[in-house]
Amino acid sequence: MDKRYQVFISSTFVDLVDERREVMQALLEMDCMPAGMELFPAANEDQWTLIKGVIEQSDYYLVVLGGRYGSMTEEGISYTEKEYDYAVELGIPVMGFVIAAPDAIPVGKTDKNEAAAKKLDEFGAKVQTRMTKAWRDGPDLAGKVALGLTHLIKKHPRPGWVRGDQAMSPETRVKIAELEATIAKLEKKEIETSTVTAAQIDDSFAHGQEQVELALVHKGYSYANGSMEELGDLTYTWDEIIEVLGPFMIDEAPEPMLRQTFDSHMLSDIQNDPDNWTNDMSHESASITDKSWGSIIVQLRALRLIINGTKKRTVSDKAVYWKLTQAGDNYLVALRAVPSAVRTNE
Repeated sequence: MDKRYQVFISSTFVDLVDERREVMQALLEMDCMPAGMELFPAANEDQWTLIKGVIEQSDYYLVVLGGRYGSMTEEGISYTEKEYDYAVELGIPVMGFVIAAPDAIPVGKTDKNEAAAKKLDEFGAKVQTRMTKAWRDGPDLAGKVALGLTHLIKKHPRPGWVRGDQAMSPETRVKIAELEATIAKLEKKEIETSTVTAAQIDDSFAHGQEQVELALVHKGYSYANGSMEELGDLTYTWDEIIEVLGPFMIDEAPEPMLRQTFDSHMLSDIQNDPDNWTNDMSHESASITDKSWGSIIVQLRALRLIINGTKKRTVSDKAVYWKLTQAGDNYLVALRAVPSAVRTNE
């Protein structure tokens, strides 16, 4: 397969515009894909998040040092050094190119304060602990990059990038087809074996008129005491819980909506029981605790009454969806359907 490698070019920018152009041209002539700050698209992400993502996708990393240390991050190091450290941390093969005659660099392209110059020297020493080459000018740098990268590719092979139509060999396609056939057989077998119990609940778990105690937080505003919050619990039968939540799960329902529905049910019960709860609140709300809500979900799953929703949704929709199983649907109908008065009186 014809591979192409993405190569990240790291350096200060304003003082090395021409040199970066030479390096990019050299990489393009090698059928590589250069990646650098001048090629980054406009985005809403912060700068470092964007840079990290491009480095992570790159096969090789090149750093070019001239006469400037560069703009610094909040940590007090330059973006160039931070990029270098991140590439090393990820284990990406790196290669450095250090100016051969720093004293010959025009004053306008060097740091004007000693602190930055010292940091540049220290960064240069760090880079030279790995594979480095010295460069004199743009054309010389481009030639050194071509030779150095060729050596780096031979010594440290990387995955690279391939065209989509070349990504799989005929052998791989055959193997995938075989795996898909095996998966289809297993899915068919699973459907056949689960059909028998699909319409039956697992009554080995608490259900029906058995009770469960659910913890909640009751909030509101009292004219006498201001904002108030009280903890407590309410007791429900499993049948009542299914009666409240079940109708919303005939079709798939997002968990936040189900939880809000049950919160509203609990608030109604609190307002109908003034003896056990503060009764002079306005703007009231009730919220079931995470632990108690989790207990409901686990129990309904254990009873085989609900399963995760399977409909396709947008990438931005992160909610968990629940729906009734056939057993759950049958159970709900038996709970809530009204029998015929005529038949009853016959």
